[in-house]
Amino acid sequence: MSVEQYSEDVIVVAVAEGPSAFKVWLRDEAADGFAGDLQWLCEQYMDSHVVMDLAKLESLGAASCRLLLDLQGLVEESDFRFVLCGLSPHLKRQLECIRLFDKFDTFDTRAAALLELAPQDGY
Repeated sequence: MSVEQYSEDVIVVAVAEGPSAFKVWLRDEAADGFAGDLQWLCEQYMDSHVVMDLAKLESLGAASCRLLLDLQGLVEESDFRFVLCGLSPHLKRQLECIRLFDKFDTFDTRAAALLELAPQDGY
């Protein structure tokens, strides 16, 4: 997972990706599974919007779902937005089955989410 500062107010979290050469990578530690990465994010001070790009994720475990909700709560407590993007039809269906799909703001693509949250701010 990569955790990158997209702009002053937006962090992009991309599952199964390494850091982009042109962004500020916020995490030096080795990846430790999706749930472990989410736990790490929950322990950080959330002072930015968070775009969670799940385009390369095949499915979510129960622990990951709980941590997504926890992270969303932490971000929203600081008056920022937490959004998901890139969900496959399978992930959408999975979230619908466990009645979580409507709990999250979702965008089809990372670009659409970034346009909404940082329309002129990207570096």
